Amino acid sequence: MMFASIPLAHPVTASKAARKAADRERKREARKAMRQAGVPDPRMLDAAIVDAMRDAIAAGGGPDGSTTIPLREVLRLAARSLQGRTQQGIALDRAEMHRSLANRLAPRRN
Repeated sequence: MMFASIPLAHPVTASKAARKAADRERKREARKAMRQAGVPDPRMLDAAIVDAMRDAIAAGGGPDGSTTIPLREVLRLAARSLQGRTQQGIALDRAEMHRSLANRLAPRRN
């Protein structure tokens, strides 16, 4: 029995280790591009959001004294805490900061 070779659309990576190394490099480059654009790191966003929620709760909850905290208030407090911050010497872009916060708290569903 004879087998015909089938051309592959994409070249096969040599090994699992090579694929992992390529994936790490791709992610590293993506993070660097985001930093250069002034997009806040997800950990920085999470810390700002948690701090904003803590501050809103400590201030008595919602504007009417309830324990419900409006999302707008959390966004406002988190954005205020991120203003003027940098990541590895690169200032956060205000528009990217607001977009990232909104997406982190209320991601859009497709």
